[in-house]
Amino acid sequence: MFFREEYIGEFRFVEYSPYRLTHPGYAIVALPDAGLVGVIGASHMIKVLDMEEVGGADSPLLPPVTIVSKGEIRLPIRIFAKNNILLIYSEIALPPQAMYGFSRALIDYVERKGSEHLILMTGLAVPHRFEIESLRTYYIPTTKDADEAAKGSGAQRFENGFLVGPYALLLKEAVRARISTLMVATESFLEFPDPEASARNLQVIGKVIGVEIDVKELLEKAEVIRLRARDAMKSVMKNLEQMRKEYEYAPPLHI
Repeated sequence: MFFREEYIGEFRFVEYSPYRLTHPGYAIVALPDAGLVGVIGASHMIKVLDMEEVGGADSPLLPPVTIVSKGEIRLPIRIFAKNNILLIYSEIALPPQAMYGFSRALIDYVERKGSEHLILMTGLAVPHRFEIESLRTYYIPTTKDADEAAKGSGAQRFENGFLVGPYALLLKEAVRARISTLMVATESFLEFPDPEASARNLQVIGKVIGVEIDVKELLEKAEVIRLRARDAMKSVMKNLEQMRKEYEYAPPLHI
Protein backbone atom coordinates (compact mmCIF):
# COMPACT_ATOMS: atom_id res chain seq x y z
CA MET A 1 0.00 0.00 0.00
CA PHE A 2 1.43 3.38 -1.06
CA PHE A 3 2.01 5.97 1.68
CA ARG A 4 4.18 9.07 1.51
CA GLU A 5 4.41 12.09 3.78
CA GLU A 6 6.36 15.31 3.92
CA TYR A 7 6.42 18.34 6.18
CA ILE A 8 6.28 21.89 4.88
CA GLY A 9 6.51 24.27 7.80
CA GLU A 10 3.97 23.17 10.40
CA PHE A 11 1.85 21.27 7.88
CA ARG A 12 2.12 17.56 7.13
CA PHE A 13 1.13 16.45 3.63
CA VAL A 14 0.25 12.79 3.16
CA GLU A 15 -0.26 10.97 -0.14
CA TYR A 16 -2.29 7.76 -0.48
CA SER A 17 -1.56 7.40 -4.21
CA PRO A 18 1.40 8.60 -6.29
CA TYR A 19 0.44 11.37 -8.70
CA ARG A 20 1.70 14.36 -10.65
CA LEU A 21 -0.39 16.77 -12.70
CA THR A 22 -0.24 16.72 -16.48
CA HIS A 23 0.29 19.97 -18.41
CA PRO A 24 -1.23 22.51 -17.93
CA GLY A 25 -1.62 21.82 -14.21
CA TYR A 26 -4.41 23.53 -12.26
CA ALA A 27 -4.67 23.53 -8.45
CA ILE A 28 -8.11 24.54 -7.18
CA VAL A 29 -8.59 25.55 -3.55
CA ALA A 30 -11.98 25.38 -1.78
CA LEU A 31 -12.21 26.47 1.86
CA PRO A 32 -15.16 27.41 4.08
CA ASP A 33 -16.12 31.02 3.39
CA ALA A 34 -19.15 33.11 2.45
CA GLY A 35 -22.13 30.90 1.58
CA LEU A 36 -19.88 27.82 1.56
CA VAL A 37 -19.66 28.50 -2.16
CA GLY A 38 -16.25 26.84 -2.61
CA VAL A 39 -16.98 23.87 -0.37
CA ILE A 40 -20.31 23.03 -1.99
CA GLY A 41 -18.86 23.54 -5.46
CA ALA A 42 -15.80 21.38 -4.72
CA SER A 43 -17.92 18.54 -3.37
CA HIS A 44 -19.99 18.57 -6.57
CA MET A 45 -16.91 18.81 -8.76
CA ILE A 46 -15.33 15.77 -7.09
CA LYS A 47 -18.47 13.78 -7.83
CA VAL A 48 -19.17 14.77 -11.44
CA LEU A 49 -15.51 14.55 -12.54
CA ASP A 50 -14.98 11.29 -10.59
CA MET A 51 -11.85 12.62 -8.91
CA GLU A 52 -9.65 10.34 -6.80
CA GLU A 53 -8.72 11.19 -3.22
CA VAL A 54 -4.92 11.09 -3.39
CA GLY A 55 -3.88 12.71 -0.13
CA GLY A 56 -4.49 15.19 2.64
CA ALA A 57 -2.91 17.66 5.03
CA ASP A 58 -2.93 18.26 8.77
CA SER A 59 -1.25 20.47 11.35
CA PRO A 60 -1.09 20.95 15.14
CA LEU A 61 -2.55 24.38 14.39
CA LEU A 62 -5.85 22.83 13.21
CA PRO A 63 -8.69 21.64 15.49
CA PRO A 64 -8.40 18.00 16.66
CA VAL A 65 -10.63 16.67 13.86
CA THR A 66 -10.50 13.43 11.86
CA ILE A 67 -12.67 12.75 8.82
CA VAL A 68 -14.22 9.30 8.31
CA SER A 69 -15.14 8.79 4.64
CA LYS A 70 -16.53 5.47 3.37
CA GLY A 71 -15.14 3.77 6.46
CA GLU A 72 -11.62 5.16 6.02
CA ILE A 73 -9.77 7.74 8.12
CA ARG A 74 -8.93 10.92 6.23
CA LEU A 75 -7.14 14.13 7.19
CA PRO A 76 -9.15 17.36 7.70
CA ILE A 77 -7.74 19.00 4.56
CA ARG A 78 -8.38 16.61 1.67
CA ILE A 79 -6.66 16.44 -1.72
CA PHE A 80 -8.28 15.07 -4.88
CA ALA A 81 -6.81 14.76 -8.37
CA LYS A 82 -7.62 13.80 -11.94
CA ASN A 83 -5.40 14.35 -14.98
CA ASN A 84 -4.30 18.00 -14.83
CA ILE A 85 -6.61 19.07 -11.98
CA LEU A 86 -5.72 19.08 -8.29
CA LEU A 87 -8.41 20.02 -5.76
CA ILE A 88 -7.57 21.00 -2.17
CA TYR A 89 -10.76 20.91 -0.16
CA SER A 90 -11.71 21.37 3.49
CA GLU A 91 -15.06 21.52 5.26
CA ILE A 92 -13.23 22.54 8.45
CA ALA A 93 -12.71 26.27 8.92
CA LEU A 94 -9.04 27.10 9.39
CA PRO A 95 -8.32 29.04 12.59
CA PRO A 96 -6.74 32.46 11.97
CA GLN A 97 -3.43 31.36 13.53
CA ALA A 98 -3.08 28.57 10.95
CA MET A 99 -3.79 30.61 7.83
CA TYR A 100 -0.40 32.17 7.19
CA GLY A 101 1.51 28.89 7.51
CA PHE A 102 -1.11 27.06 5.45
CA SER A 103 -0.89 29.60 2.62
CA ARG A 104 2.88 29.25 2.29
CA ALA A 105 2.83 25.45 2.65
CA LEU A 106 0.00 24.97 0.15
CA ILE A 107 1.58 27.01 -2.62
CA ASP A 108 4.91 25.25 -2.09
CA TYR A 109 3.20 21.84 -2.24
CA VAL A 110 1.06 22.39 -5.36
CA GLU A 111 4.05 23.74 -7.30
CA ARG A 112 5.96 20.56 -6.46
CA LYS A 113 3.08 18.49 -7.83
CA GLY A 114 3.13 20.26 -11.20
CA SER A 115 0.59 23.04 -10.72
CA GLU A 116 1.14 26.00 -13.04
CA HIS A 117 -2.08 27.82 -12.18
CA LEU A 118 -3.84 28.30 -8.84
CA ILE A 119 -7.61 28.91 -8.72
CA LEU A 120 -9.42 30.02 -5.57
CA MET A 121 -13.18 29.37 -5.53
CA THR A 122 -15.33 31.35 -3.12
CA GLY A 123 -18.40 33.48 -2.53
CA LEU A 124 -18.79 37.24 -2.52
CA ALA A 125 -21.21 38.19 0.24
CA VAL A 126 -23.69 40.81 -0.94
CA PRO A 127 -26.64 42.50 0.80
CA HIS A 128 -30.14 41.73 -0.47
CA ARG A 129 -29.01 38.40 -1.95
CA PHE A 130 -32.65 37.24 -1.82
CA GLU A 131 -33.52 39.83 -4.45
CA ILE A 132 -30.78 38.87 -6.93
CA GLU A 133 -31.81 36.46 -9.67
CA SER A 134 -28.84 36.73 -12.01
CA LEU A 135 -25.68 36.26 -9.94
CA ARG A 136 -22.53 38.02 -11.02
CA THR A 137 -19.09 36.43 -10.75
CA TYR A 138 -15.91 38.41 -10.26
CA TYR A 139 -12.26 37.47 -10.65
CA ILE A 140 -8.99 38.72 -9.20
CA PRO A 141 -5.80 37.76 -11.08
CA THR A 142 -2.22 37.94 -9.82
CA THR A 143 -0.58 37.78 -13.25
CA LYS A 144 -1.27 38.72 -16.87
CA ASP A 145 -1.65 35.01 -17.70
CA ALA A 146 -4.37 34.67 -15.04
CA ASP A 147 -6.09 37.77 -16.35
CA GLU A 148 -6.08 36.38 -19.90
CA ALA A 149 -7.40 33.01 -18.70
CA ALA A 150 -10.45 34.69 -17.14
CA LYS A 151 -11.44 36.56 -20.26
CA GLY A 152 -14.39 34.94 -21.99
CA SER A 153 -15.38 33.10 -18.82
CA GLY A 154 -18.40 35.28 -18.11
CA ALA A 155 -16.82 36.82 -15.01
CA GLN A 156 -15.89 40.46 -14.60
CA ARG A 157 -12.75 41.82 -12.99
CA PHE A 158 -13.01 42.93 -9.36
CA GLU A 159 -11.43 46.39 -9.24
CA ASN A 160 -11.48 47.79 -5.69
CA GLY A 161 -12.12 46.56 -2.15
CA PHE A 162 -10.83 44.58 0.81
CA LEU A 163 -10.42 40.82 1.20
CA VAL A 164 -10.55 39.06 4.56
CA GLY A 165 -9.61 35.50 5.51
CA PRO A 166 -7.69 32.57 4.01
CA TYR A 167 -8.12 33.65 0.40
CA ALA A 168 -6.63 37.06 1.17
CA LEU A 169 -3.49 35.38 2.49
CA LEU A 170 -3.36 32.92 -0.40
CA LEU A 171 -3.47 35.80 -2.89
CA LYS A 172 -0.67 37.65 -1.08
CA GLU A 173 1.45 34.52 -0.92
CA ALA A 174 0.78 33.77 -4.59
CA VAL A 175 2.07 37.22 -5.51
CA ARG A 176 5.19 36.61 -3.44
CA ALA A 177 5.74 33.18 -5.01
CA ARG A 178 4.95 34.53 -8.50
CA ILE A 179 2.50 31.72 -9.26
CA SER A 180 -0.32 32.53 -11.67
CA THR A 181 -3.43 32.73 -9.49
CA LEU A 182 -7.08 33.52 -10.15
CA MET A 183 -9.65 34.08 -7.43
CA VAL A 184 -13.20 33.43 -8.67
CA ALA A 185 -15.92 34.86 -6.42
CA THR A 186 -19.66 34.66 -7.07
CA GLU A 187 -22.25 36.84 -5.36
CA SER A 188 -23.70 34.88 -2.46
CA PHE A 189 -25.22 34.93 0.99
CA LEU A 190 -22.76 35.41 3.82
CA GLU A 191 -24.39 33.29 6.51
CA PHE A 192 -26.50 30.81 4.48
CA PRO A 193 -25.27 27.94 2.23
CA ASP A 194 -25.67 29.04 -1.39
CA PRO A 195 -25.67 26.14 -3.91
CA GLU A 196 -26.88 28.39 -6.73
CA ALA A 197 -23.80 30.59 -6.30
CA SER A 198 -21.65 27.43 -6.26
CA ALA A 199 -23.15 26.33 -9.58
CA ARG A 200 -22.44 29.68 -11.19
CA ASN A 201 -18.90 29.61 -9.79
CA LEU A 202 -18.27 26.15 -11.26
CA GLN A 203 -19.49 27.23 -14.68
CA VAL A 204 -16.94 30.05 -14.76
CA ILE A 205 -14.10 27.85 -13.46
CA GLY A 206 -14.97 25.18 -16.02
CA LYS A 207 -14.45 27.70 -18.82
CA VAL A 208 -11.12 28.81 -17.34
CA ILE A 209 -9.71 25.27 -17.09
CA GLY A 210 -11.36 23.99 -20.27
CA VAL A 211 -13.51 21.33 -18.60
CA GLU A 212 -17.31 21.20 -18.77
CA ILE A 213 -18.76 20.79 -15.27
CA ASP A 214 -22.42 19.74 -15.30
CA VAL A 215 -24.25 21.64 -12.53
CA LYS A 216 -27.76 20.34 -13.27
CA GLU A 217 -27.86 17.99 -10.27
CA LEU A 218 -26.41 20.65 -7.99
CA LEU A 219 -29.23 23.04 -8.89
CA GLU A 220 -31.90 20.33 -8.64
CA LYS A 221 -30.76 19.37 -5.13
CA ALA A 222 -30.10 22.93 -3.96
CA GLU A 223 -32.67 22.85 -1.15
CA VAL A 224 -31.42 19.50 0.19
CA ILE A 225 -27.83 20.75 0.11
CA ARG A 226 -28.86 23.94 1.89
CA LEU A 227 -30.39 21.95 4.74
CA ARG A 228 -27.46 19.55 5.04
CA ALA A 229 -24.91 22.38 5.10
CA ARG A 230 -26.80 24.51 7.58
CA ASP A 231 -24.94 23.33 10.70
CA ALA A 232 -21.56 23.56 8.95
CA MET A 233 -22.34 27.15 8.01
CA LYS A 234 -23.06 28.01 11.65
CA SER A 235 -19.61 26.84 12.76
CA VAL A 236 -17.94 28.64 9.86
CA MET A 237 -19.69 31.90 10.78
CA LYS A 238 -17.87 31.95 14.14
CA ASN A 239 -14.56 32.04 12.30
CA LEU A 240 -15.76 34.62 9.80
CA GLU A 241 -16.97 36.90 12.58
CA GLN A 242 -13.63 36.51 14.36
CA MET A 243 -11.86 37.62 11.18
CA ARG A 244 -14.24 40.62 10.83
CA LYS A 245 -15.62 39.33 7.54
CA GLU A 246 -18.12 42.19 7.44
CA TYR A 247 -15.30 44.48 6.31
CA GLU A 248 -14.70 42.46 3.15
CA TYR A 249 -15.42 44.11 -0.17
CA ALA A 250 -16.06 47.55 1.38
CA PRO A 251 -14.46 50.18 -0.90
CA PRO A 252 -11.14 51.37 0.56
CA LEU A 253 -10.63 55.03 1.45
CA HIS A 254 -7.95 55.49 -1.20
CA ILE A 255 -8.43 54.02 -4.69
